[in-house]
Amino acid sequence: MRKMEAPDNQMALPGLDPKGEQRMADARAWVKTHPEEFGWYKSDAKRECARTHDGKASPNRALYGMRIALGIELPNHLAPYLARIAMEQDPSIRMRVAHSDADGYTTAVLK
Repeated sequence: MRKMEAPDNQMALPGLDPKGEQRMADARAWVKTHPEEFGWYKSDAKRECARTHDGKASPNRALYGMRIALGIELPNHLAPYLARIAMEQDPSIRMRVAHSDADGYTTAVLK
């Protein structure tokens, strides 16, 4: 008889994904230990908000810019989490984000 495979996470409820919770915790830990770098990230996002047609910054572009300018290595999957933390800390920052598993772990208002 064939062994049953463990079910995947396709039936998980939105906002209750443990992966999202862990990634937000990782992003918050990084922000706490890198305040100068995250300050640069937020300043860059504000500059982009001021010059784009929709008044929003791209989380991926902000992450890539920080990597290039500061020589930082961060995984791509942290982009939506860092974006939401930036919007929490500075409501004038608007990021081009879609709803994701990060939403359950933030107070940022998506506009």
